[in-house]
Amino acid sequence: MADCILYNELEESMAQLKSMVLSEISTPKLAATYAKVIDDFIPFCQRNSGNSLSLSEVVELYYEHMTKTKPFRNPDTVYLKRLARPVFMIQDIVEGRPVSKKYSYNICEIPQIFMDDIRHYKDWLIENNSAQGTVQTRIGRIKQFLIDIHDTGCTSITTLTADMLIKFIGGLSGRYSSAGKTNILYTIRNYFTCPHIRRKLEFNPLPFLTNLHTNKHERLESCYTPEEIRRVLNAVDRTAAKGKMHYLMLLLAGLYGLRSCDIRMIEFANIDWKRQLIMLNQHKTGRYLELSLIQEVVLAMLDYVKNARPKTTDSHIFIRPRSPHIPYSNNNHFASKIAAYFKIAGVSTENKHAGLHSMRQAWPLLYWRITCLSTRYLPSWDIPPRRPQPDMYGLILSSCERSRWR
Repeated sequence: MADCILYNELEESMAQLKSMVLSEISTPKLAATYAKVIDDFIPFCQRNSGNSLSLSEVVELYYEHMTKTKPFRNPDTVYLKRLARPVFMIQDIVEGRPVSKKYSYNICEIPQIFMDDIRHYKDWLIENNSAQGTVQTRIGRIKQFLIDIHDTGCTSITTLTADMLIKFIGGLSGRYSSAGKTNILYTIRNYFTCPHIRRKLEFNPLPFLTNLHTNKHERLESCYTPEEIRRVLNAVDRTAAKGKMHYLMLLLAGLYGLRSCDIRMIEFANIDWKRQLIMLNQHKTGRYLELSLIQEVVLAMLDYVKNARPKTTDSHIFIRPRSPHIPYSNNNHFASKIAAYFKIAGVSTENKHAGLHSMRQAWPLLYWRITCLSTRYLPSWDIPPRRPQPDMYGLILSSCERSRWR
């Protein structure tokens, strides 16, 4: 380990992290588990002090030691996942980041033969004053590129050929929208301009990465049939607490076309029970909306609030079911939670979105499904209408419009 590591500073940081864990995690047993993992990190560092490893590399070894899996892969058991979370916290502290509320496991790893190039690229980005978020985004895009070319037989950047690059570019079609493809190719072009990478290349790849254009109107298809929407809704276990919450989220996204950020931020103050309205300012556009509370939404909301929502004084409707019981973070779009129901329902999501936003895109189909279930509403169409512009949601679901089906 590098001699510059000051154990007294590291011990102080770990003591602060342990104090935060013990104060913020309300479950004593879980807090004690996290605290023990944090306490054991310093002795682990001392045992590996003669291996000439950086502190970040020691954290990787510690993750492997605690979870019995490669850094930072998904552990095999729930218990090992509990041990993984405090190691992620330690990694945040070591790399100078605030402790995150949510962590993601590496599903695919960057091939080891490219790791030295990635470190040089990351250092180059930081030297050029790139923000931490920019660095993470670009590394994520380059990661998929390196995995793909490695699968085609590329063993290092020096062996990359024009044919390999062309094959990768062609393979993006159908997997990403126009904007997604352009963002990936922009990042690869930036990667190739890094001096360390440029010196290794045997050919000039930049001519293949010029004249990059984005068709802002092109999007991956997100439409699902009424039958598929029905199956997704039926896949939700509404007897479970999390199922009650997810079902309400699906209705809010599908019936009203609300974005995940607006769903996440809804508070009790946004609900006017007397007038049966949801009132909010959209986070993205700042526009004010008044949406009529449909009976199915009212029932789902009452079921969640009464039978599933954790007891807390926080005014947000959606609260994390696990301790600490706080609102969801701003970067949580519930994608993995909602996509799981598409998988359970057996609905194919190939080349499609499969999250709350896909329900927003498919709102007429869900509205058709809900109205067909109710004896109070008798829709007069066989095929749901086309989705209107987002500005029309308030008009479509107004009390006046609802009265037509009574």
